[in-house]
Amino acid sequence: MQVRDADDSCHCSRRTIGRRAIDTSLWASPDEGALEGERRALYFARKQAVSLYLSGATADTIKRLTALGAKQAYRLIRERCLETHPDGRPYGWRGLVPWTRIKHYRRHRKIHVSQFGGGAVGALQALLDAQPELRQAFEARILAGASGKRLVETRQSKRRHCGWLLDQLRELGCEQRNEWPFNTATLGYVSIGRYIDRVLSANPRALAAASGGPDLVSKLKTGDGTGRPVQKFMQRVEMDAHKLDGRFCVSLPLMGGGFREKIVHRLWVIVILEVMSRAVLGYYFSMRREVSKDDVLRALKRALGKWWARPVSFSDKAYLPDAGLLSVLGDNFVGLCWDETSVDGALAETCQHVRDALRDTVRATLLEPKTSFSKRRSKDDRPFIEAFFRNLAGKGFQRLSNTTGAKPQDRKGRKPEDVALASRFQYEYAEELLDVLIANYNATPHSGIGNRTPLAYANFLYHHAQQSLRRVDPAVVEALFSIRKRCIVRGGAASGRAPYVEFYYGRYTNEVLHNRHDLVGSEIWVVCHKEDDCRVALASTLDGIPLGVLRAAPPWNISPHSLAVRAAISQACSHGQLTIPAGADAIEIFMRFVESQAHKRLPVHPAYLEARRILVAAADPSIGAAMLDAAMDRAKQKDSTGSRNGGTSNKPARPNVAIKTEPATPGSMLPPRRMAQSG
Repeated sequence: MQVRDADDSCHCSRRTIGRRAIDTSLWASPDEGALEGERRALYFARKQAVSLYLSGATADTIKRLTALGAKQAYRLIRERCLETHPDGRPYGWRGLVPWTRIKHYRRHRKIHVSQFGGGAVGALQALLDAQPELRQAFEARILAGASGKRLVETRQSKRRHCGWLLDQLRELGCEQRNEWPFNTATLGYVSIGRYIDRVLSANPRALAAASGGPDLVSKLKTGDGTGRPVQKFMQRVEMDAHKLDGRFCVSLPLMGGGFREKIVHRLWVIVILEVMSRAVLGYYFSMRREVSKDDVLRALKRALGKWWARPVSFSDKAYLPDAGLLSVLGDNFVGLCWDETSVDGALAETCQHVRDALRDTVRATLLEPKTSFSKRRSKDDRPFIEAFFRNLAGKGFQRLSNTTGAKPQDRKGRKPEDVALASRFQYEYAEELLDVLIANYNATPHSGIGNRTPLAYANFLYHHAQQSLRRVDPAVVEALFSIRKRCIVRGGAASGRAPYVEFYYGRYTNEVLHNRHDLVGSEIWVVCHKEDDCRVALASTLDGIPLGVLRAAPPWNISPHSLAVRAAISQACSHGQLTIPAGADAIEIFMRFVESQAHKRLPVHPAYLEARRILVAAADPSIGAAMLDAAMDRAKQKDSTGSRNGGTSNKPARPNVAIKTEPATPGSMLPPRRMAQSG
């Protein structure tokens, strides 16, 4: 390069080079501490020479202090410091680092490949420089992605790109002339592959599309979350649903005695986690095929209510000290409200029905993909709840032999269905284990909050909060799951029947409504205020005048049940699957119908599991314990009878997979758990 525009006079300022004003204060600097030995010494010599040159020092002074000439300092500035870095800024002091390539190698000599494969450095660049149209078409092919609804090839490998380029070069006659890359053993595959990587690296959007498709491209648009930080306790909670990775069974009693196990395929857990303290506020164990609005509301209700440790059957000391949900810290933590509820797109469709409940009771905003930063099916918008589910699976159910794993390959030849049936690992045990795992999580040190437990950190944040936190009225929490409907009062003197209302497949009335013939033909409010006992409901006129507690007529007046169970039974009756006799208990008839189905013929009906859960919760604890003891005695008698008869059985023997604090005895099985009998 000619240096005619460089003035060697010591009286002239050299802050203008090549008609460009230079301000070294804007130059980026490398990590000088990472340089060692001769590289470090040469870098500082170059830096001193450039500084002296720009300050107007003479050539002799620069030569004496740095051993570099003035012209060499000028070339360092012109050819290295002022070149543009890939980040868009000048190289600055970074260009003075020895052995750093500023420009790509450009070949000027004719390509001649030796017998050992050498002598072709820069051949691809020289070839593409000579064919600019080919370069443009090749880069367009590399950067092309799926757009719109056209049927295109989305995943093109390097080998296919290389094959396309070789076909283009054949059309140009390179193969006939035995030119590069056809005079090499690998046909230039390594060089072409590096060029493809370099083109993709210069275009992050195309690289993301080639690596992960549109989902990864959309993730590039999102920030790191610094613009929406969580700065205070109970500001934001994350809520999501997780399907348990395991197979469990339910024991159905037989008419002639004994039990029969059937597989339960889907069990869900809905968890609400506070972001700042990482504490789990509440959860709900769902036995439906898919998560419903009722499950979400029950999870909210548990997060706002009081938590009690449940009795567990697999260990005497299952809970850690101070384990539990947030409410175990004291009455001040019961009913604490939050400001924002973050959900993913799949759960947001269900949460449309609970938006009003969140706004009216908790006064919280629902953050969903339509109104926030979140995106459907993305795990990056709720990292804390996703990490919790990953730990819940890895440290809990995936450690058991009845697990299905996160993907089909995780089974590794195991048969979790056979394990669940042979060990009688029922869903009630899964619910106990889930409660213990979540409660112990809140009492376990967490590395993300300085190795403090979530409950201890929540207690610290609560007492150091700058403003008082909101609380919800317990009466409002109790009514959170209430279902309200306007029903027409029917009957009356004209029909010869006392006034009544029809509410979700059932007829309701009471003494007050019997005497209100003036309401016949008009509408009143009917409210189901007990989520697990729809035998009763509240009633009031449209003006708010209470009409007392309505009671359901047969067959819904005997056993407690929910509206979901009643709807499932009514639909089964309408399809002709079962018939409820007059005066009978609909819940008992339905449970007998499910229990009488052929083995492995139909999956267990979710309404049966729901009805069974309600009956267990409604039963007296002492009665439930007595039933459990009786079931254990029957199981022991059955095992002893089987051993006297030669141990014949139509089920394969499996080791016990129940969670115990002590090693389980090989071959032992969990006792059947039907703690609440209908009828």
